[in-house]
Amino acid sequence: MKNHILLLRLSYWSAAIADFSIAILVLIPERMALSEIVYPMGLVSVIALSWGILLLVADRKPLERRWVLIPTIIVVGLLSLVRVIFALNQTIEFSLAFFLLGSALIALMAYSYYYSSKIETSNI
Repeated sequence: MKNHILLLRLSYWSAAIADFSIAILVLIPERMALSEIVYPMGLVSVIALSWGILLLVADRKPLERRWVLIPTIIVVGLLSLVRVIFALNQTIEFSLAFFLLGSALIALMAYSYYYSSKIETSNI
């Protein structure tokens, strides 16, 4: 019974830490191949910070709020896809580490959502 809650919490916290990292890194112009901060960087930072906070709020009631993982999986998947597309277009350098991190986060969140849903339906 505790395993699925632990997996959910691990999913929430790992994705939140990734979001907080993005919120900080996107404000470093050199990381974005720019010479100064531009408006879209601020927007992305705020969105990432807000999503990280949403994940930490979900952690307070992990089973009841596991639905938060569904849009989070979609966002992580789309962010990973955008990185791959821009790497293929040679706009940015391909990073295997970022690709593996995105894939691992998706796998963790999908498995913990599935596992907790399976446990929840068997308790009914």
